[in-house]
Amino acid sequence: MRIAAFLPELLRHLFKKPATIDYPFKKIAVPPGFRGTPYLRPELCIVCKACERDCPAEAIEISDVDPAEKRFRMIIHNDRCIHCAQCVDSCPTNPKAMQIDNLHEIAADDRHKLKAEWIYVRAVIKPKAAAPAAPAAPAAEPKA
Repeated sequence: MRIAAFLPELLRHLFKKPATIDYPFKKIAVPPGFRGTPYLRPELCIVCKACERDCPAEAIEISDVDPAEKRFRMIIHNDRCIHCAQCVDSCPTNPKAMQIDNLHEIAADDRHKLKAEWIYVRAVIKPKAAAPAAPAAPAAEPKA
């Protein structure tokens, strides 16, 4: 092989800006619309189990801890999760009890470390109170 044939290409790339970044040392911005890791806001959860039912990867488990105290356990298996955000779309609460963050560096050396678990008391949705009626006008006194 002739080295002289590669020399122009080598010289051209010596003075060119790198096409990649130094990733672990320089962080990149997360693009808009990125679907990261799902998480629960337990104070809003009504335990309807819509997220568990609609998860295509079966990554969400909801079980009773103490039914008398209305305590529940939710486990999200991030090793199974496909980050489709179906759990967020299925959640009927407003604001949503299930949310998606923008974490993308969740690697671990053991799949069991990727499990997120919450034990919480079921949220109770209070109906909106009706507006109080306006006070009645005082009765007019008859004139004599």
